[in-house]
Amino acid sequence: MQFYQLGLTRGTFQVPVIAVFTKYDQFKRDIKMKLEDENRETDLDAEVEKIFDQHYLASLGGDPPFVRLESEDFVNQPTCILLICVV
Repeated sequence: MQFYQLGLTRGTFQVPVIAVFTKYDQFKRDIKMKLEDENRETDLDAEVEKIFDQHYLASLGGDPPFVRLESEDFVNQPTCILLICVV
């Protein structure tokens, strides 16, 4: 886990950072529609991962733990377990 320093008036504290990406299912739908509009036939999951890595994870700097949350009505058990373990 990567720690970031928080400079406060009385000292410096290291705090863990967890990146949470919401509406991941909508992100996947948007990529799918874009690929269809461009008439590109490719592996959707691989393309989504590539774009997600380039546009979101690369800008985080370092390698903090992250989770991708989908629809509010869908409970992703492995994601919940990861959040509980990290917290």
